[in-house]
Amino acid sequence: MFIIPLSAYAQKKIGHVDSQELLDAMPEMQGAVAKIDSLGKAYNKDLKQIENRFETAYNESNKDEAERVQLRLYILKDNDDSIIEARSEDLFQPIRAKLSNAIKEVAIEKGIELVLDSRYDAIVLYARPGSDITADVKKKLGIQTTGR
Repeated sequence: MFIIPLSAYAQKKIGHVDSQELLDAMPEMQGAVAKIDSLGKAYNKDLKQIENRFETAYNESNKDEAERVQLRLYILKDNDDSIIEARSEDLFQPIRAKLSNAIKEVAIEKGIELVLDSRYDAIVLYARPGSDITADVKKKLGIQTTGR
C-alpha cells in the first residue's frame, strides 16, 4: 500500500532556484529599488523640514504651534508610508510575475514538477547537484550569468 505512493513520488523531478539572486540580477528590480529610494529620500527631506519647524516651535515654547506641526508630521509620515508601500507594490508586482513566469517556463521545458526556493535553508535541506535551475531562469530572463 505504501510502495505505490513512494514510487510515484520518486519519479517526480524537483528543481530549485535562488529567488533573491534572480531578483537582484533583474535590471527591472534595480530600477524599481532606485525609484523607491528616490521617493523615500524626497519624503524624508519634507519630513525633516517639518521636524525642524516643530523643534523651533517647541523651543520657542509655542505649544499650540508645536502641537499643530506635530500632528501634521504624524499625518504626513503615515501618508508617505502608505504611498511608498503602494508604489512599491505597483513596481515590484510585475517583476515578481515575470520571474514567476520564467521559473514556470523553465520548469515545463525541463519536465520539472516542483521548484523550491533554495534561498531559505528551511525549505531545501538537500539539493542534488544539477537540480539548480537558477542559471536557466536567468537565461530565460535574458540576464547574463556569472559564476557563483
